[in-house]
Amino acid sequence: MIWKKCKLLFRKKMGEDELHNPLCEWIEAKKTVARFTPWTDEQIALEGREVTKNEQRYVIPISFKDFPDCQKVEMDGQKLDITGKIDLSPRWTLIQVKTYKGVAPHGNCQY
Repeated sequence: MIWKKCKLLFRKKMGEDELHNPLCEWIEAKKTVARFTPWTDEQIALEGREVTKNEQRYVIPISFKDFPDCQKVEMDGQKLDITGKIDLSPRWTLIQVKTYKGVAPHGNCQY
């Protein structure tokens, strides 16, 4: 099993600019590890190719009830949007993240 180091991040509003747009920072909620989980044939059939092509799943050794309220995960220097969380109680949480092919996503403060 290959585990990757990762950081779970949440968005914190730090103020506003002169046009009253929110200024935000990504704050680390927790450091942990994650393991890539490939899509099964059944999941591909249910979710469709567009979802499985543009999203990945990672299992994280944190129970669902203890999983922090976060919107992004940072792995390999790239911040990925968390699009879903699945309870694999009692010991795991599975996160689904949006992948970005060759483009590092930027963190804005849109809610």
